[in-house]
Amino acid sequence: MKKIYFIFVLLGVISFCSHEIVVAQDIHFSQFYASPMSLNPAETGFFDANWRFTNNYRTQWSAIGIPYKTISAGFDKPFKLKKNSALGLGVFFVNDNSGASNLTVNKLFLSGNYILTVDDIHKIGIGLQLGYVVKNFTLNGLSMPSQFNLITGLYDPNLPNNIDTWDENINYADVNLGVNYSGKIGKYNPYGGIALFHLNTPKESFLRTDNKLPMRIVFNAGAYIPVKENIYLKPNLLTMYHKRAGDWIFGTLGYYIMPEQSLISNFFGGVHTRYSLNNFDALIFTGGLNLYGFDVGLSYDINISALQAATNSRGAFEISIIYKDFAKTLTRVALPCDRY
Repeated sequence: MKKIYFIFVLLGVISFCSHEIVVAQDIHFSQFYASPMSLNPAETGFFDANWRFTNNYRTQWSAIGIPYKTISAGFDKPFKLKKNSALGLGVFFVNDNSGASNLTVNKLFLSGNYILTVDDIHKIGIGLQLGYVVKNFTLNGLSMPSQFNLITGLYDPNLPNNIDTWDENINYADVNLGVNYSGKIGKYNPYGGIALFHLNTPKESFLRTDNKLPMRIVFNAGAYIPVKENIYLKPNLLTMYHKRAGDWIFGTLGYYIMPEQSLISNFFGGVHTRYSLNNFDALIFTGGLNLYGFDVGLSYDINISALQAATNSRGAFEISIIYKDFAKTLTRVALPCDRY
């Protein structure tokens, strides 16, 4: 298994070095670990349960204008193929609304993931997402440089915006690819993965230019570390690069396992830090619990960058919900094939 560890170290190095290679960040969540199919296509069906439902909501920048709002929902399920292999299938949807331009983004993805278990300990997934993206916006509420009135010193919406050719609606197909790993080393359970988003570099422009959306590279890693019989830590890391914009999130969650007969199975809390654009952007405080099989997480981003003078340190609020069904054994399917 040393080869597997070497591969993931190499993937991490590649993602770090790619900061200088890749040339706006995509939609993403502070609780990235609670939005698995937007984190990595290889997360599809990569769990031990019958099926899983995920739901995320995020709102930010309400202190400096019209807030940005993002909501996502996903459903995925693993199907056993053979003793040591499975197929994960899922569907994932994202809706995002941004600021005064009312920029709206809708994304719908279908995910597939081939999952291989080695030695009943180490698990590897190779996932693919095929999706369709629709974006639209309006110039109402926006002020262009040409609309600045030099006489009054104010923006005048009656002046021409000097934008001649533009579209309010664009759409394109999107392709994402990822690999994933989880295993066990002694009493620790490490995991990690790397994903390439916009593999097909789709054309994306409201101004009818030949603008290609470059690939976004995402690397995540973490581990489950037992401290006591009913306490464990989960340090984790996310780093991604897109168009020379880098983003790092790192921190730790602590979990306390309740007795079996308790209404609450566990509760958790922790702190993460976001580092982006060469400065520390936010502290992310998270807390949550598992109730009736639902993992519910709440987080708040406290802005600590230079922007805090405008935001009064208020960043983003986020809520995540994950439900896994453990009631049934995994469905086994047989893929049809021709006989010769």
